[in-house]
Amino acid sequence: MPRHTPIAVLALAAALALPAALAAQAGDAVIKKEGESPLVTESTFPVAKDLVYRIAWAVNVGPEKPEEVVPGFRRPANFLVLGDRNGLPRKNVHQAVVIWGTATHSLLKNDAYKAARGADNASIPLLQALHDAGVQIIVCGEALINRKLSRTDLLPFVKIAPTATMALATLNAQGYTTFAP
Repeated sequence: MPRHTPIAVLALAAALALPAALAAQAGDAVIKKEGESPLVTESTFPVAKDLVYRIAWAVNVGPEKPEEVVPGFRRPANFLVLGDRNGLPRKNVHQAVVIWGTATHSLLKNDAYKAARGADNASIPLLQALHDAGVQIIVCGEALINRKLSRTDLLPFVKIAPTATMALATLNAQGYTTFAP
C-alpha cells in the first residue's frame, strides 16, 4: 500500500477543491454583477444579522428582448449582495423564485430557448449562480402546460410546482414572505 505524505494529500485535496472554488467564485461574480446597486453609506435602519430571512420572489414577466436577462431574477441577487455588504450571514438567507407567465421560457436550456426565442438564454448564468447560492428556482406547472414546454427542456435544477399559487402558498406557510419585483 503506497504511503502518501501529508503534503501530497493536502495538494490532492486542494486540486480537487479548486474547480468547486472557482465555480463558486464565478457564481458570486455573476450575482455581484447582476445584483449590483448603489452603496448606501448613511443607513440609519440597521440590518438585523441574527434574523432568518425567507423571501419568495414572484416573477411572471420575461425579458423585453429575448437576448436579455429577466429583470426579476436580479432581485434575489440584489438581496444577496446587500446582505453581504451589511454583514448578513448567507446561512440566514433563504430565497425562492417562483416563475410563471412570460418569464417561463427563461427556464429553458439554451438550445431549447434558442429554438423558441431565436437568441441565447442570457438568464442561465444568473439562474445557475442563484441555484448554487441556495436559491430555489420553481416554475408553475400550468405555465409549462399552457406554453407546451417539456420538463426535459428545463434547466436541471428547476423544480415544478402544480401551480405558482400553490408554490407561493406553500412557501408562505413555511414562513416565506412574497415580494414581486
